[in-house]
Amino acid sequence: MFLKKLHDLFYLKPYFSIFLTVIIGILCFIPSENIPDVSGDDKTAHFVAFAVLGFSWFMFLKNYGKVAIGLTFFAVFIEFVQYLLPVSFHRAFDLLDILADVLGIGIGFAIAFVFNKIVK
Repeated sequence: MFLKKLHDLFYLKPYFSIFLTVIIGILCFIPSENIPDVSGDDKTAHFVAFAVLGFSWFMFLKNYGKVAIGLTFFAVFIEFVQYLLPVSFHRAFDLLDILADVLGIGIGFAIAFVFNKIVK
């Protein structure tokens, strides 16, 4: 029952996916010293953030190809914006961040795929 309600929430409304996208964007563009310190690696944070983001968009749009391409462009866009930010933000372009994001998107896809099979 709970899984069905969660499934319907993701399928019917884009609000959660939009909210996550905005929050992740904000966190990527503010100075790094303003981000809460979480134990772990920066790459792990990228991986987890994009796995959750990928899962939410895959569940809503149901078009895995478009979502994967869109989120990959979002990940690259974030890194280019970070490259353009002032040095005082302590942000930089990092290909490994993009790799972590893409791997997270893949895991989000896999979890969404399995979740859809379980619920249906």
